[in-house]
Amino acid sequence: MGFLRIRTTVDERPGRLASLAAALAARGGNILGLSVQSDAAGTVDEFVADIPANPETVREALETAGGRRVQVVEATAHELTDEPTRALLLASRLRTTPWRLPELLGELLRADDARWIYGEAVSDLPDPTQLVVPVAPRRAVRLRRSELPFTLTEAARAASFARLAQPSAEQRGDERTVKLPDGVEVRVRPLTSIDREAVRDLRGGHYAHV
Repeated sequence: MGFLRIRTTVDERPGRLASLAAALAARGGNILGLSVQSDAAGTVDEFVADIPANPETVREALETAGGRRVQVVEATAHELTDEPTRALLLASRLRTTPWRLPELLGELLRADDARWIYGEAVSDLPDPTQLVVPVAPRRAVRLRRSELPFTLTEAARAASFARLAQPSAEQRGDERTVKLPDGVEVRVRPLTSIDREAVRDLRGGHYAHV
């Protein structure tokens, strides 16, 4: 037996989910987890299943059962955690170490790569395997996941998670605008813990642009 993470877009019709579950059961599959997400192309059902069939066989079976844009990747027992509990634990870690936002966002969405980017970040990219999460003016986190495209639900989840790392209202109240001799106005605020990684990047000499 092996664990598989399965995603498929489904039509909003009665019995469609039951058809997909029956297709997995017919190949000896045991569904261990199920979540439903929204995406631009429709509703996305995600299963974690213990099943003896190989990914390609499972993909073909689900397409025959009515699934669209079916993606099947190998999973591990580590992924069989309660998702709300996992998200809360990650949020707790973020509150104490907000400069680790890319790492924790990567864990939340099981991304292959997560890193700070600087410049004019574009969050609505045509590449579904890439997600850009704005954090501050000219600063964002870019996530990449090659095998499973990001959904709209995941994008919203990432944006909410990133807001936990933002300065509190009290910290934002310390911001002020200063006019320079040449007339240019700049915003000045105290450094916060989330600035730690950006400062480290500048000192290390590898400031990145997009």
